[in-house]
Amino acid sequence: MKKVIAITLMLAASSVFANEDPEANFPVSNNFTNSTTINWVSVDNVQARCESESRKRKFGGFGYAVEACSFWDKGPNNENICTIVTGKSTNMHTLGHETRHCFQGSFHK
Repeated sequence: MKKVIAITLMLAASSVFANEDPEANFPVSNNFTNSTTINWVSVDNVQARCESESRKRKFGGFGYAVEACSFWDKGPNNENICTIVTGKSTNMHTLGHETRHCFQGSFHK
């Protein structure tokens, strides 16, 4: 049976983004991986899709508003796979934020 390790990267709430400096440097030494396959899914209803993806992985949903989310899994050959969910119109800050989750996990303090 394929063992899937799924960890929520989430935390793309507007309040988090509002306090985030898109120009601030961060250490790449915190990466849990330097190699991953990223799947980018753009949807009409980000909240519904993020809630669904979270529940599918048995995390129970978010319980707060998100503008994007990301999740990572181990594939059938133990490869890192990251799925990013955004709206059909997004910006580099949101996409970059979620991509960082693909390499550093849940980096929010």
